[in-house]
Amino acid sequence: MAIRGIGNSLATFRDRFNRTGVKGGIPRPFASGGTITTSGLYTIHTFTSSGTFTVSGTPGIIDILIVAGGGGGAPSPVSGSVSGGGGGAGGLIYKPGHPVSVTSYTITVGSGGAPSSLVGGFSAFDDDGSSPFPATSLIAIGGGVGARGPNVPAASAGGSGGGGDDGQPGSTGIQASSPNPRSIPADSITYGFGNNGGTGNNSAPAYAGGGGGGAGAVGGNANTNAPGAGGNGRQYPAFTGPLIGVPGLAPYSGYYAGGGGGGYRYDPVTAAGGGLGGGGAGNGQGSAGSPGGTNTGGGGGGSGNSQSGGTGGSGIVIIRYLA
Repeated sequence: MAIRGIGNSLATFRDRFNRTGVKGGIPRPFASGGTITTSGLYTIHTFTSSGTFTVSGTPGIIDILIVAGGGGGAPSPVSGSVSGGGGGAGGLIYKPGHPVSVTSYTITVGSGGAPSSLVGGFSAFDDDGSSPFPATSLIAIGGGVGARGPNVPAASAGGSGGGGDDGQPGSTGIQASSPNPRSIPADSITYGFGNNGGTGNNSAPAYAGGGGGGAGAVGGNANTNAPGAGGNGRQYPAFTGPLIGVPGLAPYSGYYAGGGGGGYRYDPVTAAGGGLGGGGAGNGQGSAGSPGGTNTGGGGGGSGNSQSGGTGGSGIVIIRYLA
């Protein structure tokens, strides 16, 4: 009887697959949870809300994208010649080759931050749901809030920082910084992306807010004629809306975590666009800031003339592996 597989890779493949069900002789996870789609050789699990990812087949490796909720954009105060900064994008983590075991993982998807008041909610791939998080968990930090007037001049830090106002700088994006004040696991920093918000302006005619930071770029600085644009997010073509079963994300072309545009107090001023990846546009003179895109982690747009800022966009968690 011939010895199977020696010098014959196809025979080796068939022998192993017939005995174990494992393709190509390489262990692959078999899992449940979220919205499941396929793309080429990959199986994709998409979580637009919190849930559980359960590996029930064999240990393996996954590629994972985690986006936290975007921070809220800010309005201008009832009185005063300043405008609100754009909300920072939610922190973004992309880690290819993350090992998983045969167990259940808690998935958290963060909500977007309310205008002028709340940072975005964190998103996470958590080993066991315990608190504090195990060191092997991956945690994306919610986006920072845009600054909102002379009585509260400072924008808040977040995964990406909120935009500043009244000549003040934007806040710090802390997803990729180290040491991290929130004591998140090291991989969340190593594979994480976040940037600072832009500086606001306190001169006529714009009295404009800075743009919120995005996962791919810092927020734009305001000047006397225009508010700062939101920083762009990062693009992942393998995770576009049609491929992951979320049609509403198709217009974003795989971009996530764009910062919100800054607000402005008076017209005529060129509106500040949100960053690629769901950042809300900034507005002014009777218009509220635009919200961040749902499930993009985009920051909300800032506003002026006592209008509301935009709500940050909710986050998302996307997992894929070779089927």
